[in-house]
Order: sequence, then structure tokens, then C-alpha cells
Amino acid sequence: MGILKTLGFITKSATPVEGEQSENTSSDITSRRLQLMREIAMPYIANANWVTLFNTVPEVAWPVNYIASRAAGARYLLKKFKDDSVVWDNDFANRLLVRPNAFESWYRSLWKHFAYKLVTGNSYIKAAMSEAFAGAKSLYKWCDRYVTLEAPYVTIEYKQPMGDIYGVSDIEDVVKAYYHDYGTFVHRAINPLCVFHDVDDALGFYEGDPLKAKSRLCSVLKAISNLIAVYEARNVIYVKRGGLGWLVSETTDEMGTRAMTPTEKKQVLEEADKMYGFGKGKYPYGISDVKLSFVRTNLSISDLQPFDETLADAVVIAGAYGIPPVLIPRKDQSTYSNQANAEKAVYSSVIIPLVQRFCQEFTHFLGLDQDGLYLDADFSDVDCLQTGKKEEQDVNRSITDRCKIEFESGLITLNDWRSQQGYERVENPLYDKLVTDMTPEEIERVKIFTNPKPQQEDEGDLSTPPVQDEGE
Repeated sequence: MGILKTLGFITKSATPVEGEQSENTSSDITSRRLQLMREIAMPYIANANWVTLFNTVPEVAWPVNYIASRAAGARYLLKKFKDDSVVWDNDFANRLLVRPNAFESWYRSLWKHFAYKLVTGNSYIKAAMSEAFAGAKSLYKWCDRYVTLEAPYVTIEYKQPMGDIYGVSDIEDVVKAYYHDYGTFVHRAINPLCVFHDVDDALGFYEGDPLKAKSRLCSVLKAISNLIAVYEARNVIYVKRGGLGWLVSETTDEMGTRAMTPTEKKQVLEEADKMYGFGKGKYPYGISDVKLSFVRTNLSISDLQPFDETLADAVVIAGAYGIPPVLIPRKDQSTYSNQANAEKAVYSSVIIPLVQRFCQEFTHFLGLDQDGLYLDADFSDVDCLQTGKKEEQDVNRSITDRCKIEFESGLITLNDWRSQQGYERVENPLYDKLVTDMTPEEIERVKIFTNPKPQQEDEGDLSTPPVQDEGE
């Protein structure tokens, strides 16, 4: 079992902790482990140990890190549902978005979360808190430590009898506890209400587990298996150089070609091994006392064309994560004019939706929505998403024109106007009134905002939202 533990297959301790009920001797677990051992014995088959593949196969690691690093690198903010304004002075958000626990930053914790989700299909964030507050609706008020668990070492224990996951059951009716095994003989139960379990988009259950998703790498197993075979073949050629060929005697006598004697064979091999080659003190060429010819029996790197195979497999794996071939780093595509557009498309179709869904679900897990709050991510600093200055001014002017019409029609307030242009709300009753609810005096006061004096194009941008008068 040692190799299974080393490779991360065993997620439960082989020796039960005191007071723990062990099921390691059951026939189904034994059968599973035997299957895993058979998979390990087949070197050309990519097995279920996805994390090992991520750590050893660069074509697997690259698309995962590409997405996870960009998703974790967004600017996360706490906002209000009411007007989408940013909450800057919230102690919980200030702690969570900087250092969610004593050992990791927010970026590191979130990177692990997205990486485990993309590699294994499952990721788990634990709210480290007292059991007494586990069922609180506003969980964020009672917990200030959040840890991303190592997904391969998380197991789920279901209640017996188990609630109907396709019925009206809640999580506590189905799951008895989550277990995160780490260190030596550590097997601790975690309340299911304290675990944020995020699954990837995949069909089917992982090994029959109804709450675990399969890894999307399942769909590219053949490409991964080809990569492993190609890397092993290249390693044999580069390091061992394999059987290069045969040295054949061309010495002749009156009877024709004469084979080398055992003594001559030994002498030729010893000289070739000791005197000739590319090592220190060796000669790059050899001189034989015996007339010889060389018959080659192996294939060269160029004959095998492993680089073409590697690139083809890399394209397939990146495609499983929604990344186009043009972004894959390779020798013949160092610069491309359409790379920025391709990266922008990945943000729009993959990274931003992934982050938005995380924010929505993690907001519900924390109970922020109970108090009219939610987590959001800002990607405005991403280079490929930046618009030109004139384009940005045109967009702002368009928003201003639309908001002006909506305000004058009594559809939005001045604070709504400011919010749509990314400005904070103003704590003034006038800014929360519709124009239809204003007195004639108040309407006159806001005319300076809605009907500014004409200015020349070069005198400044007119797309500035209403601001508060100094006397208000």
C-alpha cells in the first residue's frame, strides 16, 4: 500500500484512529485499491491520480494554471445588492480578501480552489469555526478562518439511511461528515454545513459517489496517455540512447566475409566503451583494427516526430479547458497578432463565468445574501480587456445619455445614475428621489446636473455623473 499512499490514492488512514469506525476491510474498498494497483502497473495508461499528472505533465499543468492564476488574480470586492456599490469598511471582507487564514493569502487559497476544481473536478473550502454556529444563516458573522482543503484527501461519509438527493433533502440529511485526511493518522470529521463543495462541469459520478464530479481530464485520457508514452520514448533516446545498431565485420578471406572472433568482438566493444564517445577524456571518433560497417536499427527523434504528437495532444487538453491553440506556448508561435483577441475570448467565455459562478455560490455559502451583500470580481485591470481612451469615453457618454433620459422620465434616481457609472452613492435624500417625487425647488437644484452648459469637445468629458453640491 506504500506506493498508493505516496501517489495520493489512499485518502483514509490504514490504521483507524482511536474511536473511529473503520470500513477499510470492506470488499468494495479492497476491490477499488486492487484496481488502482493494476492501473499503476500499466505505465502507458493515465490513471485517476490527476494531481500527479498536474505535477508531472506540463501539457496538463499549463491550461489549469492559466485559468486558475487569472481567476484568482481578479480584484474581489464586497458589494450591496441594492445599488451595486462597493462596501469598503467591512471588517469581514477586509480580512477575507487579504488573508483568509494564518498560513495563506487570499490569492493562494483561491488559486488552490480553482486548480483543484479544474484538475480533480472537486474543490472544498472549510469554514474553520465552532460547531455551535455551523447552522447560522449569516455564517460569515461567526467565522473568520477559511481554508482550501487538498481535494484528493477529502472523503464524504453519507448518512444511513441516506436522504434523497433528488428530493427535498438538505445537505445535512444526506451527508454525515466530510473527512480531510492529512499527516499521520489524522482523520477528523467536518460538519457538512462548514464545507463549501464546488464541483466542475462534468457528467456522471466519480467512482459512484453521488456528490463528487468527474474530472474533465477524463475526456482527454488518450491524449494524456500518448504524452506519457512520448515523453518516455524521448527519455530513452536521450538518456539511454537505446540499441543504436550493429557493428558488422567486413573482413574477408578466400571463403568470403569472415565473422569476428569472440576476442575481436570483446576488443572492439571495450575500446568503444572506454575510449570513444562524448564524455570527458574520450575521442569523438574511433579507429578499429577490424574492418567494420554499421547497420542502424533504431529511429531518431526526427523520425519519431514526437514534438508534433506532443503539440497535438497539448491542443486537445487545452481545448478541454476552453483555451484555443493560438495561446499554447510553442516555438513556432511566439508572436501572433490575434493572441490578444484569443486571450480576451478566454476571459469572456471561461474565466469570468467561472469566477462569477464562484462569487454567487460562495456568497450564498457565507450567508452574505442574508444581509443584502455579495462578492464580486473586477477585471478592469486586465490588459487584454482594456479599451482605448476614446472608446471608453464613448461608452461613458452613451451611459450618461441613457441615464439622463431615464432620470428625466422618473425611472431612476441620481444615486442609480452614479451607480451605473461606477461611482459611490451619495448620502443625501435628494439623490434617492425620483424626479416625479421632487418638489419644483428640488428639480431646479438638479437641473445643473441634467442640463450642463454646452462645452467644446476638447474642454473635457461631459460623461461625468452628478456630484453633490458643496452646500448639500
